[in-house]
Amino acid sequence: MKNITLIFVLFTFYSAYASQEKGLYVQYRIDSTKLDQRLKSNESSFSFTFYNLTVINPNTELLYSINGVNQHTKLDAQNHFELNTKSGSYAFVFYYSSNYYEIYTDSIVGKSQHKTFVSVFFQNAEHQMIMVDKPVIYLYPENPLLVNVKVKPKGEFTFTYPRYENGWEMTASPSGELKIGENKYNYLFWESAQNNLEELFDITTGFIVEKENTVSFLEERLTEFGLNDKEKADFITFWGPQIMKNENSFIHFVTNEACNQFAELEIVPKPDHVYRLYILITPISEENTHIYKDQKLSKIDRTGFTVIEWGGSNFSNSQIPTQFN
Repeated sequence: MKNITLIFVLFTFYSAYASQEKGLYVQYRIDSTKLDQRLKSNESSFSFTFYNLTVINPNTELLYSINGVNQHTKLDAQNHFELNTKSGSYAFVFYYSSNYYEIYTDSIVGKSQHKTFVSVFFQNAEHQMIMVDKPVIYLYPENPLLVNVKVKPKGEFTFTYPRYENGWEMTASPSGELKIGENKYNYLFWESAQNNLEELFDITTGFIVEKENTVSFLEERLTEFGLNDKEKADFITFWGPQIMKNENSFIHFVTNEACNQFAELEIVPKPDHVYRLYILITPISEENTHIYKDQKLSKIDRTGFTVIEWGGSNFSNSQIPTQFN
């Protein structure tokens, strides 16, 4: 129970403005509000019923918060429980087990002497995909060179540019300019939806970054890795705003061969060097005391035909290991 409580405390740190719909599925639905004269003039009641939930252990408790205050309860045989409180507006978070993703509600009004009936729909964790966002590939041959690049993502492509047709074939120039037909590009772009990316989030090494330090942090780390000014600008203008959505973030980088867990690259002719840098981001609380070591990034070598790729993923607290507490 102690470990579960720690997990739930972590979830309450996640500052998101939830809606009744998340992606393609409904998180919760307010079914009705009815007068209940058994309640006092300053009281209201909520009746919650939980769906898509398989109860394996009847002793498992539902963990929830009401306006940030943590509570727990057991569900009845119909996966239902009721909560009496003062009339007012309340935002809820529900967590049952690691098999399901947590549910966040908007603020729900509890009217005086009224009972509000709410249906809550858990989603099985294995069904949620995580985006691998904006991996871009730069190619720097020593001389103009005809190059074929194939990407083999671990999930399905959601977007590519230029259009991906069993690979990209282009003339690459030392400046980084890529020419396909009559069109010129600065880099190759792809995105993919994938499962099980949370397994790549090594929380033993990384960085805690405050919102106001985002840009200086990225400039320092990307310089350490060896990106040039243009690559750094491309990276920061995309990932900077993503990180700054959080007041505090934990960041871990995945580099080089380890990035094959996102996608494998097949490049002909074979480059002298292929360097890859993926950033993994999750929001954390200001009070977080997680113990970790600063991550060291090895500087790249740009001699010969060099390929650079960067990308990354955003994670919610529920998608990373439970040692964050």
